[in-house]
Amino acid sequence: MSLLDQSKENRPIKKPKSTKETNDFSKIGGLNHHLRTLREIVIFPLLHGNVFAHFKIKAPRGVLFYGPPGTGKTLVAGALAAELNKEGVGKVSFFPRKGADILDKWVGESEKNLRALFEKATKSRPSIIFFDELDGLAPIRSDKNDHVHSSVVATLLSLLDGLDTKPGVIVIGATNRIEAIDPALRRKGRFDKELYFPLPGTLARRDILQILTSNWKRKPSGEFLEELADMTHGFCGADLQALCSDAVLTCLRRAYPKIDSRGADIKVEPDLLQVEESDFLEARTHLVPSNVKYGLIMRKLSHTVKPLLRRQHDRIIKYINLLWPHFLQEDYEYKFAAGDRRYAARVLLIGDNTQGLNTHLLPSVLKNLEHIPQFVLDTRSNLSFQFNITSQFPSVIILSRVDEWWEDINEYDQHNIVTSLEEIHAGLPILTIASCNVEVPGKLHNFFYNNNTLLVRIENPTEREREEFLAPLFFDENNLSVSYVWNRWSRLCTEGKGKSSKKKNNFGLEIAGLLRKGKRKRESSLVREAKKIRCTVKKSSSDTSIFDLERKITNMQLQLTTSCDSVRNKQYFTRVLSDLLNKRNTWESNTDTTGIGECCSYDEETSREKIYNVWKHASEVTTRNMGVSHLETLYDVISACVAINQNSFDDLVVNLENVLEKIENSYRVSPDGDF
Repeated sequence: MSLLDQSKENRPIKKPKSTKETNDFSKIGGLNHHLRTLREIVIFPLLHGNVFAHFKIKAPRGVLFYGPPGTGKTLVAGALAAELNKEGVGKVSFFPRKGADILDKWVGESEKNLRALFEKATKSRPSIIFFDELDGLAPIRSDKNDHVHSSVVATLLSLLDGLDTKPGVIVIGATNRIEAIDPALRRKGRFDKELYFPLPGTLARRDILQILTSNWKRKPSGEFLEELADMTHGFCGADLQALCSDAVLTCLRRAYPKIDSRGADIKVEPDLLQVEESDFLEARTHLVPSNVKYGLIMRKLSHTVKPLLRRQHDRIIKYINLLWPHFLQEDYEYKFAAGDRRYAARVLLIGDNTQGLNTHLLPSVLKNLEHIPQFVLDTRSNLSFQFNITSQFPSVIILSRVDEWWEDINEYDQHNIVTSLEEIHAGLPILTIASCNVEVPGKLHNFFYNNNTLLVRIENPTEREREEFLAPLFFDENNLSVSYVWNRWSRLCTEGKGKSSKKKNNFGLEIAGLLRKGKRKRESSLVREAKKIRCTVKKSSSDTSIFDLERKITNMQLQLTTSCDSVRNKQYFTRVLSDLLNKRNTWESNTDTTGIGECCSYDEETSREKIYNVWKHASEVTTRNMGVSHLETLYDVISACVAINQNSFDDLVVNLENVLEKIENSYRVSPDGDF
C-alpha cells in the first residue's frame, strides 16, 4: 500500500492543527537553499517512497534547524506542512511542541508525554513533529543534569530510532544553541540533516521585504527596497516584519495626527493610506538590529571609520578568497572524501585595539562570513561544552584578544581548547580566526605557526586614509563642516551689508557636491576634489603659525613607528573637549540676536587657503601615526569645535589651530620616534 493510500485511510482521524493559514514556501524569502534541501530530503521521499522501497534504503527521518532567533526556523517548519498539502501527499498533521509541553514535574510523566506524541503522530501519518527550543528538552547528558533530563533524552533517542519502521513521520528540531544539544541526537538516522539559519544578507533582506509588502495596494518601489535592505544590516526576518508593521503605524499617525488622543472617534480609511519611504526610515530609527541584541559581533564598517580600515579589510578578504574561497560562497557544496580536499583555515590578526582591530576590523571581516555559524571563545563563553562546535561544520571559531584572557582561564580549559583545535584536520571546513596584541599564547604556537596560517599585521592608517577620513569635517557642504560654516556665515554677512547675493561663496560645492550621489563615494570624492585646490593655496607667511611644526618634523626625518600612549592621550582629548564646552558660554554671550557675529576678516581666497591648510596639517602632522581609536576621538573633538564655533568662521579657524597645536604639544616625541 502506498503512502498516499495510507493517508486516505487515516483521513477521518481528527487533526490537531490546521495548516490552512500557514504560509507555504512561496511566502518565504531569503532561504532558497534551505527550501530546496527540504524538498529533496522530505517532500521527495514522501511523494516517491516506492523508490526507497525498491532499493531497500531508509528515507531521512529528521531535520535539525539552528541559528539566531528570528531567522525563520519555526516559520519554515510550518510552511513545510503547508507545502506537503499542496504537493498532494494528503492532509499533513503538524504537531508543534516546546520543552514545557513535554516536561512534567512527576517522575515518568515527561517520558509518557513523549511516547503519546509519537503515537499520535504515527496514527495521523503523514505528519510532522516540530520540537522548538530542542536544547531545553534534550540537553547534553552529564553529571550536572538531573536524572529527569537524562531519561527524557534516552526516551527521545529510542523513539527516533523507532521511526525506521514507521514511514511518513518527520521530526524537526529547532534551537538557537546547537552546541548545547546532546551529541547522540545529531548522528545520522536521527536528525539526518542540519540546516543553519543565518541572519539574512542584503539580497535575502530584499526578498523578505518584497514578500512582506507583496499584498500592499501601494507597494514600495523596487529601488527603495534595495536601499532599505542595505540599511537594515543585522536585521533578522522577524525584525523586518516589525519594521513593516512600525512603518504602517508611522503612516497612520502621520495621516491621522490626533488618533492617539481621540482613538475610536476617528474613522480610518485603509485604502487611502500610503506608506511613504519616510515612514520606513522613521521606523528604522526605533528598531535595534538582532546582531546587536544577541551580542553577535559581525557588522559592516561604519561610514565614519570606513576610510581608515577599508584597505586592510579588503586585503584580508582578498587573501581568504584566494586561499579558501569556499568560506565566502554561501551555497558551496563540501565534499568530504577522505584526503581529497583541504578545507581548514587559520587566520591570525596581530594588532592592538587602538588600531580598531577588535572594535571594527574583526567584526567587518566576520560580516562577510555571516552565512556560516560563528562561535566566539572567551571568558564569557561556557568552555565546558563549547568545543562540541568542532563537530559542526562549516563553522567559524573566533578567539578574540586571546592573549588577554588566556591566563585567566584554568589549565583544564586551556588544554581542552588546544586539544580540540589541534584535532581539526585539513579536511574539515572550519575557519579559526584569532586576534592578539603581539603574540598568541605559547600553547597555541603549534596550532597557528606550524600550519597553513594567514598572518596579518594591522597597520595604522596612511596619510591618504587620514585625509579621506577628515575630509567630511572640512569640505562637506550637506552637513555641518568648516566649509559649511564659511558659506553660511559669508552669505549672511553679505546679506546683512545689503550686498547682492547673486554670487554665492560656495567654493566647497566643487569639493562636496558629489555627496548627493551617495555616502559610499563621499570621502574619496572629497579628497580628490580637495587636492585640486592645492595649486591655489599660498604658503602661510606667519612665523608663529602652527604649520611651521610640519617643516620642523619633516627636517628631523623621524621614523614614527609606534602608537600614542592610549590612556594619556585619550585623557588629553577629554580635557580638550571639556575646554571647548567650557568656552561655549563665552561664545553664546558674544553672539548677537541673529546668531552671527562680526563679518569675516578673510576674503574667499584666503578662507579657501585656511580651510585647506588646516585639513592638510591635521592629516599630515597632527594625526601622524595615530591609531584608529585616537583618530575617532580627534574626529569628535573637531566636530564639537565646528559645532561650538559655527557662528564665527574666524573663531572656528583660530580654535581649530589651537586645538591641533595643543594635541601635538601633548605628544612626547623622542629622537627614536617613540611617543
